[in-house]
Amino acid sequence: MTSILNVIGSSLNIHMKQTFARATFRFIIIFQPILYSFLLYMLLMNSDNSNKGEYIVISAGLMNLWSSIIFSSAGDIERERFMGTLELIYITPSDFRIIFLGKVLGNIILGLFSMLLSFATVFFVFGLNIEIKNPFAFFFIFILAMISFAGVSLMMALIFTLSRNSRVLMNCLEYPIFILCGIVFPISVLPYGLEYISYLLSPTWAVMLLRESMAGIENSLVFYQHAAILIVITICYFLIVILFFKKTDKNTRIKGTLGAH
Repeated sequence: MTSILNVIGSSLNIHMKQTFARATFRFIIIFQPILYSFLLYMLLMNSDNSNKGEYIVISAGLMNLWSSIIFSSAGDIERERFMGTLELIYITPSDFRIIFLGKVLGNIILGLFSMLLSFATVFFVFGLNIEIKNPFAFFFIFILAMISFAGVSLMMALIFTLSRNSRVLMNCLEYPIFILCGIVFPISVLPYGLEYISYLLSPTWAVMLLRESMAGIENSLVFYQHAAILIVITICYFLIVILFFKKTDKNTRIKGTLGAH
């Protein structure tokens, strides 16, 4: 257990240092949450919604957290591949999933920092009140959402490991999630059929539950039923990671195509 924590800690530490060395990622972490908050504020400026502040904080925060996760999940694989280190990381005695989990946790920590910037922008710049009416439920769902996002990141990282077009996939997966998961507007406005896809994605439930816990839980039974669905989806993600890794590992060792050439 100690060795696993050491691997995660080392991977997280190195990853965060490398991340802040890149100008693009500094923009994502520092400036993008402010821009997203401003955009959402302009959209909701004339709204009668009494929970505008909470809506903007959750939406802008999760948009930026998702951007951080998706760009790094694909970008890290791509960078390691072109630096010629992906093969070395993959065959080290430490489990590849554990090493990459450290990177994922680093992305989540940086994403949380951007969520704080969103909060500061909404509260100090726009002067909107932000209240968490159910703090225990909020923090419970928040931790659960972070675990679920980690599962999504690991799942995507394994997919990107096999693909040489991970940068293209990365660019195609950002905005569809904003639309499908109700981060910017309700999924009820989506065309018929897409809602069912939305309900298979954990960010949909995370957004819904976080907003409700901040604005006030109207029906505790329904709230915790939705929380149970988020837990089940998260477990499914990690089961997919375990099963998919076996296939990825087999294909990787047979084809030997982890490198750039």
